[in-house]
Amino acid sequence: MKHRKDTGLVTDAEILDMARSLCEAEPAYIIGRQLIESVCLDTGLDTEAAAAMLLDGGGMPKGIAAISARAANDLIRLNEAGELEEDVEAYLEDERFARMLLEMPVKAALRLYAAECRMEENAKREREKGAKDIMEKIAARRALPTPIRGDVPAEAQTDYANMPSAQFREIKERLMQAAAQGRRVTL
Repeated sequence: MKHRKDTGLVTDAEILDMARSLCEAEPAYIIGRQLIESVCLDTGLDTEAAAAMLLDGGGMPKGIAAISARAANDLIRLNEAGELEEDVEAYLEDERFARMLLEMPVKAALRLYAAECRMEENAKREREKGAKDIMEKIAARRALPTPIRGDVPAEAQTDYANMPSAQFREIKERLMQAAAQGRRVTL
């Protein structure tokens, strides 16, 4: 039913606009809109899906799916702000990080996760350093002289320069006798 404007009657479009403005001014409508927007921000759903979920489920989403959706949205926001060290997918694929999200907010989980990763890297470096030290010690021990027989220690080389003169004369005489007999002499 159309009414003419020049007759002073209100048109259907004007009636709809007045009804819409009256509804949008109602506190219940404002609170409902805010709740739907909150669900959209937390879960990443569009407004129709968020409204349907609120009407069907009777409240905010709960459980792991809701936590995951909120965390993914928060991570995306942090990534857009340049606050993440890795890609969003890398965080969400790590099972340890996902478990942290069940217990704490995203920012706290990120700080704890980064601290644990640094701690693991430091421990790995220390293990590698320790392994390198052990390999150097093994190589140094292998370079030591080994005894000819297992139960007798290796003899030290004779220090002819610091030997007493009498002892040096005895060795010299034995060597000369061996040479005179035709035996090969080595020191």
